[in-house]
Amino acid sequence: MTTTFERTARERILTALAEAVARDGYANAKIQEVARDAHVSLRTFYAEFTGKEQAFLELQQRALDGLANAVESTVTFQSPWRDEIRAGFNVYFRLLTARPRLTAAITHELVNLSPEAHAARQWARERFATMLTGLVDAGRAHYPEIPSRSLSPLLAYGVLGAILELVTSEMVDSSPEGIDELVEAGTDILWSIITNVD
Repeated sequence: MTTTFERTARERILTALAEAVARDGYANAKIQEVARDAHVSLRTFYAEFTGKEQAFLELQQRALDGLANAVESTVTFQSPWRDEIRAGFNVYFRLLTARPRLTAAITHELVNLSPEAHAARQWARERFATMLTGLVDAGRAHYPEIPSRSLSPLLAYGVLGAILELVTSEMVDSSPEGIDELVEAGTDILWSIITNVD
């Protein structure tokens, strides 16, 4: 059974790892420094995680699940549908661009890790595809007067791929104006697809 202290130590480790990756990137994050910043011993670190990758995969899952939850809670369908989509993308892009190195590690460095990392990446794709299809279906129910179509899982993956490319592009400008452009681009992509009906 995990005690309160152990949960606290685990949380501190994950927080310290997030800071290290955001500052130095995943490859340059050192377990010794993470343990030091978390105020735990190396023994405690290895009691919680088998290594840096396992800790990072848990961090990734928590971060992305939190991001998806934030988007889902933002879209309330109290405004025009396109405005609701824009609000969701506003949260999505602002949270992702707040820590560019951490986002890069999650979106790029996971590809080069273990089979467990590939499984985590697939979980993330499915989590966001489910979020996207669910929000589109809910929007269609709230705005039946707008001709629209559902997203198939495959189409949802395609939309996510296009949106992720916006985030990871070297041309991305993380200034407020640049983020506004990302939000509008993401909104245009999704809106043009779901309202493209015969």
